[in-house]
Amino acid sequence: MSTNTKFAITGVPTTPSSNGAVPLRRELRDLQQNYPEHFNLYLLGLRDFQGLDEAKLDSYYQVAGIHGMPFKPWAGVPSDTDWSQPGSSGFGGYCTHSSILFITWHRPYLALYEQALYASVQAVAQKFPVEGGLRAKYVAAAKDFRAPYFDWASQPPKGTLAFPESLSARTIQVVDVDGRIKTINNPLHRFTFHPVNPSPGDFSAAWSRYPSTVRYPNRLTGASRDERIAPILANELASLRNNVSLLLLSYKDFDAFSYNRWDPNTNPGDFGSLEDVHNEIHDRTGGNGHMSSLEVSAFDPLFWLHHINVDRLWSIWQDLNPNSFMTPRPAPYSTFVAQEGESQSKDSPLEPFWDRSAANFWTSEQVKDSTTFGYAYPETQKWKYSSVEEYQAAIKKSVTALYGSNVFANFVENVADRTPALKKLQATGEGSQSVVSTAAAHAVELSGAKKVAEKVFQHAEEKVQKPVVPVEETKAESSTEEGPIPESLKYLAPDGKYTDWIVNVRAQKHGLGQSFRVIVFLGEFDSDPETWDHEFNCVGRVSVLGRSAETQCGKCRKDNANGLIVSGTVPLTSALLQDIVGGELQSLKPEDVIPHLRANLKWKVALFNGEEYNVEEVPDLRVSVASTEVAIDEEGLPHYSRQYTVYPEITEGKPCGHGPEDHI
Repeated sequence: MSTNTKFAITGVPTTPSSNGAVPLRRELRDLQQNYPEHFNLYLLGLRDFQGLDEAKLDSYYQVAGIHGMPFKPWAGVPSDTDWSQPGSSGFGGYCTHSSILFITWHRPYLALYEQALYASVQAVAQKFPVEGGLRAKYVAAAKDFRAPYFDWASQPPKGTLAFPESLSARTIQVVDVDGRIKTINNPLHRFTFHPVNPSPGDFSAAWSRYPSTVRYPNRLTGASRDERIAPILANELASLRNNVSLLLLSYKDFDAFSYNRWDPNTNPGDFGSLEDVHNEIHDRTGGNGHMSSLEVSAFDPLFWLHHINVDRLWSIWQDLNPNSFMTPRPAPYSTFVAQEGESQSKDSPLEPFWDRSAANFWTSEQVKDSTTFGYAYPETQKWKYSSVEEYQAAIKKSVTALYGSNVFANFVENVADRTPALKKLQATGEGSQSVVSTAAAHAVELSGAKKVAEKVFQHAEEKVQKPVVPVEETKAESSTEEGPIPESLKYLAPDGKYTDWIVNVRAQKHGLGQSFRVIVFLGEFDSDPETWDHEFNCVGRVSVLGRSAETQCGKCRKDNANGLIVSGTVPLTSALLQDIVGGELQSLKPEDVIPHLRANLKWKVALFNGEEYNVEEVPDLRVSVASTEVAIDEEGLPHYSRQYTVYPEITEGKPCGHGPEDHI
């Protein structure tokens, strides 16, 4: 990779309209259905981009390589890490994971990707025949082309999978540059190296075996098994949607929202983060393939759709919280532009990304607004509104349209139609004596759970999912004709108030020398770890993207030596509602929930290769339960008190469970 050429990161050169409007990055399924020329250009442009000579500074190979392997300087930017190993240059990479620069560093990185992809799209558009106006049509579409995102937390359109076929299909149809419809190798499914190691040793032996990127590779053949992704995403969609909604509507501090580094002063309500959710997607979609490893994940085409969605969620949150930005922190290790211990702040250089002058690096302060790089998102079209208040109200409506307005409305949409207990109650007309205790059955009668189940199930059956439409045309379903809380569940939130529950997890990031996941269950589950991703009682996960002590990542080595601890959150309330409707729990009040969780809450640890790992051997692993009070307004929006209570009596005595004497 080149080490002596400064490369200016400009994004797509853009002149905003008189009102400030810029082109939009759109959701992948929206682009495919409603902007067919743009989607076609995306496929052809990506194919062209991936085919560029791997020696080119702005080739797909070199742009992807900035994120990890082959651990070589890019665009004249070395690294001042103070370690070396046999056969290594001593270069430690540009890692910003688990730091305040995590989401800001990725913005110019994505702008570089989009800049290079845009160039390929323009070149492809010019190749279409002039006859019949085909070239003119594609040239016009190419002008406002922007790279799309995959919104993994929104409900998939009715009749479709949680993981779009356009990402999992090995081949796909396009209108090629000669104007004919053809079937091509799908550039969204994989990137094929040409070759794998353009320079000897670019990849480790473990990754050199793959001629193309893979997802959930077969242990024997190495073949990609993309079909495993959709069921896993679907099974934990409720947790994912609730987590995204919680982050966007509850978190008010940038540091807490943005990255997953834990410290002893962390508030129980701040264990989650956008980086934590981001890690889950790497885990769920990678399955021990390229997406699962930060050292090679950027070579998978999915990486870019995933990270553009992360960038989008930051844009939404930042415009809802414009006065909150990063707090200066000590740099965890030395780089080309900073020494270990120096302050990292909004003015810290985001190397290796040279700004437009190619004389300085971009800073977080400079990239805080996405329009700096010539794009916005469907939810962040601020130029459409006459005031900040009107704009922020519109953002919140978009958030509730996509991720649900409150836990009760979300439950009907996310969970009710997959709850066997509901169907059992409907079909038998019995109090589920065979599956719940006598006390629980009595609670069913007291609370009217059978009637509740019938009504909730009816709500779920009547819920009609709309086809993909542009987000700017959606209407927030923040309330129904009966109010913001479904009638059948109102008794659980008197006066619109209820107790919200979460599971918090923290552990040493690199303590196992590899990546692992902590999976949370509420109820019984199979002992075979191969089934855990699909278990009905799987509530959610915290994914920890750890690395080995031999990694070339300089920051990761330092974090490992310092025993860096990271944290994450699993929303629990939706799963509790599931048990209430099933007749196993009476309410969301602590006096009911505490004994229920004490008896039924469990967690397991699995490595990314699918093997179980002894929970008690995970360094600094602690699992705790906390709750906060929430009030739902007339529009269905939740307002979190942000005052959390921790319940050691739930987790005390369980493997790595939080006890009364433990620091939260």
